[in-house]
Amino acid sequence: MHAPQMANYRIIVEGTVDPTWIECLGGLVVTEQRQAGQPTTTLLEGRLVDQSALQGVINTLFMIGLPLMSIERRSVA
Repeated sequence: MHAPQMANYRIIVEGTVDPTWIECLGGLVVTEQRQAGQPTTTLLEGRLVDQSALQGVINTLFMIGLPLMSIERRSVA
């Protein structure tokens, strides 16, 4: 059995995150991305302690109705 490892993640969702939900997103940095003629997307980046924390972020995004576009594990901390 492997010990939990911290890792850096980059998650992109369609839409914007209401500021009241930001503290529920595991400390990830939240940045809106706007391009003319395209739907607004939001980039969430940062370090999560383990897969359980990642699942919590994904569940929160689902609860607030933001469709996932991509999730990338960037590096192991």
